This record gives sequence, structure tokens and C-alpha cells, in this order.
Amino acid sequence: MQSLNKAAILLITLFFVTGCALFQSGETTRESLPEVVSPENLFTVPGQIVASDLARSIRLHKPGNPASPPIVELRNNQQLQLTFEMLEFDSRQFRVSFTHHNPDWSRSPLPPDFFMEGLQTHYIDGGRISSGTQRPQYRQYQFRFPNDQFSFTRSGNYMLRVEVQDTGYLVFSLPFFVTENRGSIASSVEELTTPRRNLRIIHQPVSRYSLPDFVDQPQFDLKFFYVQNQFWSKIRQADELDFSAPGEVHFELTRNSAFIGDYEFLELSLDELSQNNPQVFEAAPHEVPPRVVLMDDISGFSATGRLIPSSRFGMPDERLNARYANVVFRFEPGEEIKEDEEIYLVGDFNNWSIRSGHKLEHNPKIDRWETSTIIKQGLYNYKYVLLDDEDIDDLFFDDLFLRTPQEYHAMVYMHDPQQFYYRLLQVNQFYSGR
Repeated sequence: MQSLNKAAILLITLFFVTGCALFQSGETTRESLPEVVSPENLFTVPGQIVASDLARSIRLHKPGNPASPPIVELRNNQQLQLTFEMLEFDSRQFRVSFTHHNPDWSRSPLPPDFFMEGLQTHYIDGGRISSGTQRPQYRQYQFRFPNDQFSFTRSGNYMLRVEVQDTGYLVFSLPFFVTENRGSIASSVEELTTPRRNLRIIHQPVSRYSLPDFVDQPQFDLKFFYVQNQFWSKIRQADELDFSAPGEVHFELTRNSAFIGDYEFLELSLDELSQNNPQVFEAAPHEVPPRVVLMDDISGFSATGRLIPSSRFGMPDERLNARYANVVFRFEPGEEIKEDEEIYLVGDFNNWSIRSGHKLEHNPKIDRWETSTIIKQGLYNYKYVLLDDEDIDDLFFDDLFLRTPQEYHAMVYMHDPQQFYYRLLQVNQFYSGR
């Protein structure tokens, strides 16, 4: 659950005016405000936003591994690959910049020339136009970094910003991490059932960190965190620490701060945009874009019990002949939705953002709740969440009886007393049930 301040929502929306065009019948027609209810919500870190309705299929991962988290090692020639597509025919030039952040995603005091070496601003040109005669047409852009023009000189949390070069309008911003790979972490997950949470499974991550030689006072200098399923906004600080073993720190979450261990996802396999796809109820391939109506999702019966390997961007088909479709979702919540409650669709395809355009509306003709969004062929995770007044409940519609594997990251930060920023010493990726 997370509070949403309505006044802040209005102010944020007014400030994020983009000049991005609405997509109607395959054409860009007029400028509009982005349809974001709040760019900072339960799933995204402060400052992470997709501000343009034209930007789709955004991915940030290591080259050749679309399931990898957006993490690179300092001074190790590792790169991240940014890929995104714009639903338009004309080519644009984009400007890329970076900012450095603390573990809570507030800005660190470091200026760019302290955390970067080389050029501080970079450009993406041209893009590749989609092939074939399918509509809508789109352009695909790619950018790999660090590269021969610049490198990062400090570890920590980073934010990437992509703006339109000639207007300065923000297109999107994404978080990523640079780690020093100092020390080592071994982690596991303890699984418990708690009656106080409707018999849901809870997970208590447990880790052992072997200290690097330069850490003299770990109880004062280090902070330890966990993240579940690459929802970086849901970072939780370890609240059980043991410094008694020489050269090691044992850290974990207590039961009161543990993660839900049976957190559920629904799966969208959109490889085929016709009724040959078992998830498709109805298809209108001649509409622009093609319209696809999915089979009904039923609360308590539609989760898959598996987690699609992805870095919270899904697995969109990268081929230039892959198509976009207007995908209609239908949902049966299983109980009455009150007047002050709302249902939203969130997923890999919409930056896991609470958007006004993805609010479900009740269709009395079929007694289902519906919404639609434009998605490229591919494989995605998604959920339905309940907005009750100002609170988001992302567990309300979970199935409760499936055991979905959960992905975790343990993260160790050290506060630099000279430059007053947080170094990211080590990151450990691990899973439940392994």
C-alpha cells in the first residue's frame, strides 16, 4: 500500500508537459499531456517516468541478455543496452544524460564531472524504421553505454534521461546501477507461513557479506538492502544485523519487514495476433492498429505460477517486422468494486505505472471490467491493482495458492565520508526455491 497525494499528482502532471502526440489510427495528430496519474508510485523509483505516449518497448539490460538486471561493474568494460521504439515514421535525434543518486533515489551531491569521465551528453540519431506494410509504423533506437566516449568513475545508483534534442522534452527516464564488486555475498531465502496475513507465504532473505579490507567500521559505514523482482522502489533495509564474526556481516529482514513470498503475476504471450493464440478471444487484424481482445482474466484463477525472466520491461519482439496491436484486457474481479475503488492495469508494457488510460471501466453488456493499450508482440508480466481512495493494493487480486518463484537482490552500500555519496560495493542476485 502506498499513499498518493492528489495535489502533488496535479502539480507533477502540469510540470511534465511533453509535446508528445496522441496515437490515433496510426498517426500522430496533436500534442497532449502524458496520461500518468503519478510518475512515482508503488513500482517505480522517484524520477522514473515514461512521459511520451509514443515511446514503447523500452528495455535496459546487458547486451545479448534481455533478462539481466540493469547493473554493470565499475571499470570492467561491461555495458548496458538501451532499446526503445517510437510510434512514428519520422526520425528524431535524442539527447541522453545521467544523474547520480543516493539509495533512496534523492540526488547525490556529485556533479557529472565527478562521476563521469569523457563526454557528459550523448546523442542517438536516425533509428531503424519498421519493415513491411503493417501499421502502425515505428522507429527503433539503440544506445550502448559506457562506451569509448565516456565511462563512469563512481559506483552507486544512476538515472538515465532521454530527451528530444530540438525541444528538450523528456521522453523517459530509467534507473540503473554501477557496482564496485568489492567483497562477496552469499544469500538464501527462509520461507514462512503467517496466519496474520491470510496464510500467505512470506520470505525472509538472509545474507552473509565478506568484508573487503578497506572497511574498518562496518556497523557505522555500511547499509544493507533487499529488492524483490527488480521493483527497485520497493527496496527494504535489512533490520537484523550481526557484526560478531570477524571479517563478516550477517544481515537479514525480520518477519515484520519480510516480503510476500507468493507474489503473483499474470502472463501475456502475444506472439500471435490472431485467434490461433490461445489467449486471444477475438481479433480484428484489418483495424489500425490491429485490435486483439484477450480471454477474460478471472481473479483467483488466471495467474501462471511462474515469473517471466525479464528486467521489468518484458520481452518484446525486437524484430522490425514484429507488429503492435491494440490489446483489450477483460477482468472479472470476483467481488463487487465499491464506488471509491478503482482497478488499474500495470505491467512490463506500461512501465508498471498507474495511468489514467489504463484504468478499467465496467462494461455492463458483458459484466466485465475493461481497458486497452498498445503493445508489441512479445512476452510480458502484468497485474491488476486496486486503488482505494489514495491507497494502491497490488495484492488484492492475487491467487494465493500458487508458488511463484521470486527474484531478489541483496545490495551493500558504503557512505563515502570525503565526497558524501553512497558507494555501491556489492550486489547479489538470488531466487527463492533454489
